[in-house]
Amino acid sequence: MISQWVKKSQSLENGIALINQLEDTKFDQFLRRIVAKCKLQDNEIFTEEEKVKLEKIFKMNEEKLLLTIKTIIYLFKKMLKFLFMPANLKLDLNNIGLNCEKADVFVKVWSTETRIALDELGTEKINDSVDSLTFPWKLNAELSSDFHKKCKVPKTYFTFAREEEELELELSHPDVYSVFLQFELIQNELDNLM
Repeated sequence: MISQWVKKSQSLENGIALINQLEDTKFDQFLRRIVAKCKLQDNEIFTEEEKVKLEKIFKMNEEKLLLTIKTIIYLFKKMLKFLFMPANLKLDLNNIGLNCEKADVFVKVWSTETRIALDELGTEKINDSVDSLTFPWKLNAELSSDFHKKCKVPKTYFTFAREEEELELELSHPDVYSVFLQFELIQNELDNLM
């Protein structure tokens, strides 16, 4: 179980084992409901009546159901904090123990939620002042330091600037490449919509 974005624990392993036991045909809807409630920051994902029904549907007791729900929430919140290529995310999910069917559903729901979040970001800020948004960038190379003798570390600095605010990002070569692949994926999705 090796992943940089998830910490290994016995509770996580137990939760993943329970997720893998869930019926594939009902898992998609179950996952989408949990994600939708998390977005609303609703403390109660399921009512008591719904929990009782889910216990019967998935043939598990209340304790196991709660661990399953908590594991899904944990994984999904972690996934939303990182940029992934869908294939890499699926591989990571398989590496932490999810079976292929469950990993596919997670990736599908994650892709949809990420697309919605990016669409919302795009319409809120950029459409208000398209003309005032600038995108300067610069490239610096750290040639050496006390820690890295005779080492060249290229870094790119992107600045997203508007009239009142400015955001600067420092990216390494692999980071820039990953962002490029994400933009390429977004462009392909946009091209498919046209």
